[in-house]
Amino acid sequence: MIKTMDNQEFETAEIEVFENMYLQAFQQLAQVTKAKKQLEDQEKKFKEQLEKAMDEHNIKSIDNQYIKITRVAESTFTSVDLKELEKQEPSLYQELIEDYPKVTNKKDYLTFKVK
Repeated sequence: MIKTMDNQEFETAEIEVFENMYLQAFQQLAQVTKAKKQLEDQEKKFKEQLEKAMDEHNIKSIDNQYIKITRVAESTFTSVDLKELEKQEPSLYQELIEDYPKVTNKKDYLTFKVK
């Protein structure tokens, strides 16, 4: 079923005309979406493979004619949970910002720049 922007339903004949007009675009979008998913899966596997290899060989970064990979170290940072602070102290949240820290741990990761 297809609905218009104002929630009106199309007649069956109108739907068929629309689908026939844009059938190729529907097919191409479906194919591209599937291909994109497959490529993203492959990319993830290659990145995992390289990260493991770099860990095994204690490599922090590598830069060659194809790609530059840099390990970014694990880190922790503290920020203020403004939503919680605003709920609890709506009129004083500016003054009390230091009393409501929000600690977030960041896992180490690699950056990839394709050349």
